[in-house]
Amino acid sequence: MNSVKRPFLRSFIFILIIVSAFLAGCTGQIANQSWPGLSTDGETVYVAYGPQVLAYNVEAQQPLWSFPSEPGGSLFFYAPPSVQDNRVVIGDYGASRGLLSPGIAVTIYALEDGQQTTPDLLWSDDTLARDRIVAPPLQVGDRAFVGTADNMVLALDATTGAELWRFSTGHSIWAQPAYHEGTLYVASLDRHLYALDAESGTEVWRARLSGALSSTPVVGDGLVYVASFGEQLHALDLETGAELWTADAEDWLWGAPALADGVLYFADSQGNLYAVEADSGNEIWRASATGSVLTSPVVAEGIVYLASEGDREAEQGMLAAYSAESGEQLWQQLTPAPLYTTPVIINDEIIVALQSESALLLAFDLENGGQRWSFAPPAA
Repeated sequence: MNSVKRPFLRSFIFILIIVSAFLAGCTGQIANQSWPGLSTDGETVYVAYGPQVLAYNVEAQQPLWSFPSEPGGSLFFYAPPSVQDNRVVIGDYGASRGLLSPGIAVTIYALEDGQQTTPDLLWSDDTLARDRIVAPPLQVGDRAFVGTADNMVLALDATTGAELWRFSTGHSIWAQPAYHEGTLYVASLDRHLYALDAESGTEVWRARLSGALSSTPVVGDGLVYVASFGEQLHALDLETGAELWTADAEDWLWGAPALADGVLYFADSQGNLYAVEADSGNEIWRASATGSVLTSPVVAEGIVYLASEGDREAEQGMLAAYSAESGEQLWQQLTPAPLYTTPVIINDEIIVALQSESALLLAFDLENGGQRWSFAPPAA
């Protein structure tokens, strides 16, 4: 294990705690204190970057709408929006209730994405969660599943916001749940992976693993895979939760693995990128990225794309492409700020979100890494 990286990770978590405490007691607007949340429906990218959630049309290279229409106050968004059937479900990072009311108010929203200047608000509710929304919500049919920092999994009617059930874990939920054939798989910082009946919220099984779980479980071929701070990737039986194998890393695993063609790709916070067999966990190859990795790999057309912190001293991030077969690095591209958000792919472009005065979104050519375009929201 590399002893140099561990203090950074501990400092990183400490910073998260300090930022959370600061936001809870702040009543005025402050600068963005976290990294953006990014998602896509295949045509539009949705980015939560602090004061607003933005919908951006990639083909036209122009914003479609932002929510709220005017930034201000103490409202912040960081969790990637969930998009389905022209409905966007998002949770905020909480706003102070005021000096006379300790604590924070956390609101979950559903917007109708009509590709217009201002989306219609379908519903909102500030009574469902008592602590911040860090995890992206998950929509399945007419239901929305939301994990909260107050240890809850909420099942909501996505069209009305009505609560259908809730389930309590032993610690915060930072990862989007995964759904497969009527079962919801929930990763928690309490070191457990839970399997819940998606209809009722009844626990089917739980498995205690080697460390806290901050990333989304991945389902494939009778197994569910989840990465942990215990420096391991775990493979469990979908039906029973029995652990079938583990693959070791050299440091904490923040991001979810990517599964493609029977191979799992994942990266640790030292910057090691691994490829292992999905049925056994046997290592195929490993490669190196520049800086710590808190993101998930993205795989397309035989290429693995990985966003990393890059050079911390220069405050430059790195996006790199690797051969999925051999791990050979094909290209790399510097960005004007560290990358802590998993990229998305639309057509022949890979798009990253970052916290920088020069850009919120950057798009690169999938084949050669050349920059295609950038977008920065107007200054407030």
